[in-house]
Amino acid sequence: MSYSLGFIEQFFINIKQAQALTIINFKSFPQRFIASLVSIISIGCVAAVILSVLAMTEGMMKTLQQSGLDNTILVMRAGAVSELQSVMFPAEMNILANNDKVIRDEQGIAQVSAEIFVNAEVNFNDASGMQISKSLALRGISSATLLFRPSVKIVSGKLFNTGVRELLIGQAVSRRMPELSVGRTITLGGAKWKISGIFSDENSVFESELWADIGMVQSDYQRGNTIQSIRLALKDINDLTALEKEWQDDPRLNIRVMTEKQFFSDQAESLTRLIRWLGFPIAIVMALGAMIAALNTMYAAIASRSKEIATHKAIGFSPFSISTSILFEAVLIALVGGALGILPLYLVFDGWTAATQNSSNLSQMMFNFDINLRLIAQAMALALLIGLCGGLLPALKAMKLPVTEALRD
Repeated sequence: MSYSLGFIEQFFINIKQAQALTIINFKSFPQRFIASLVSIISIGCVAAVILSVLAMTEGMMKTLQQSGLDNTILVMRAGAVSELQSVMFPAEMNILANNDKVIRDEQGIAQVSAEIFVNAEVNFNDASGMQISKSLALRGISSATLLFRPSVKIVSGKLFNTGVRELLIGQAVSRRMPELSVGRTITLGGAKWKISGIFSDENSVFESELWADIGMVQSDYQRGNTIQSIRLALKDINDLTALEKEWQDDPRLNIRVMTEKQFFSDQAESLTRLIRWLGFPIAIVMALGAMIAALNTMYAAIASRSKEIATHKAIGFSPFSISTSILFEAVLIALVGGALGILPLYLVFDGWTAATQNSSNLSQMMFNFDINLRLIAQAMALALLIGLCGGLLPALKAMKLPVTEALRD
């Protein structure tokens, strides 16, 4: 019993000693700031890179996952993985629309929308008069399309007129390319088009697109009467499995059916997987470099303070308390480095609109960097882990450092 009490008493003494030495180290840290700068910058760079990868992934996932309605199904040609690869005809749309599981309005008209998707080369002049060329997604839509986009709002200008070369541009495109303003004329497919308005859709993927009358897009891009995707609103989304089997058994149809939510979720997974494959290996290599820098910094600190460590041991501080204080100093370096890497990134890039190439349709997709508290915590946790790993071996060395040897250094 007395042995147990003695152990507990010694434990609390060690904790108090470690606390005292840690406070001393923290107060004297500004004097060693320059010597620790390499470690701080290395850890800061790692935190910034990993946070960038996470913020890009989060922003793209949100953009794609916010697209589509729960009761909307997307129909494309069988074998097509994107709308760009699909070709369908009005006769097929009529067969699909006549199914009794499709929602109808008061006049008995099926809630169905045919759309065409083009990877368009957009040409316009910037403020200095220089010609700019961008690859953007052009979607040909009809009035029925807006039934499937209840959150779409015209934030500037007005809806395009049918039968003329007018178009709407998404708000994300407008933020990324401010030259594309209402009333501006741009070149699409060799023809002049007028921007009639700018629309928003709660930061969905559709804000990365240009919208125009489907008939004009078919005409200008020589698509005849073909379409590429059909959207239908079902009375009950649980009927989808039976409905898909019914349509696949119909010899007149050769189609692929899925929910719109699932379609965009699959796109999000393929895009973010590429970013992770590229970003995380870079971050891991940088983390190893930062860990080596932290090791060197802490070993150098022990070498320069060996007499101080020996003195602490000589006056009664335990090896545990000394090693703990050194470990906390390494964590402090990681904390400062992580903050220096994360804070500027958050202040500058949170909500910033970026663009990436959508591999499924070869056009640009705009998304907002989303730097939230969860991602900041993950980046900071990695920085602290680097600090802990970088300080562990030096802390063990300080614990085992003989007093006589340290005093002779």
